[in-house]
Amino acid sequence: MFKKLFTNFKTEKELILHIIDRYKDESHTKEYDKVARKEWKEKHYKNGIPHQVYRWDSWLMSHLAQTSDDEDIIRALYTIRKSKLLSDSCYLPMSVNKNLPDDIFKYCLYSLYEDIKQLTCMSKVEYKINGEKRNSIINNHINGLIAIKRKKKEDKIKNKLSAFLITAAATKSVLTGNSVGDVVEATITEDVDEQVLDCMDKLFGEVK
Repeated sequence: MFKKLFTNFKTEKELILHIIDRYKDESHTKEYDKVARKEWKEKHYKNGIPHQVYRWDSWLMSHLAQTSDDEDIIRALYTIRKSKLLSDSCYLPMSVNKNLPDDIFKYCLYSLYEDIKQLTCMSKVEYKINGEKRNSIINNHINGLIAIKRKKKEDKIKNKLSAFLITAAATKSVLTGNSVGDVVEATITEDVDEQVLDCMDKLFGEVK
């Protein structure tokens, strides 16, 4: 049987596309390991030691999603990524493939739109297509997410600080006639660093 399969694939690319096309949900196949030529497998060796990215077909596809420079293979993997046939651990690395075509890059970017950790990984990739532009887009979005996160933290602490001041009525500013709102705004400003915000958040964490 394997001899027959072997003769069906004259190139590694042909075999890989065949495997991707036949991949099914929760499939645990080892077709590449069984059928691929020795010299194809050796391309995945590192320092002379077999690097078993090809042991399971899903492992090989995960590796190719990150490293392949063949657009046909990238697009075939993109198709099954969109169909959710690969688990997150397998398909998410596609976003760090430096060879992504523009449309697939945009899909990866927007699918990770609120994931700062994964977006940061993308920002470190030297993309071959519109690399500088892509990195600028990613970094601008990351900065926007950080600003939103910071604003939410500030607002949360302002609410806690307001509750503290109203309950305790213990600040000189409030006692001398300033409103609670004015005191809060003067206390939580954009130049207050993250450590101070975190400390205040902890201090006022029990305020109801």
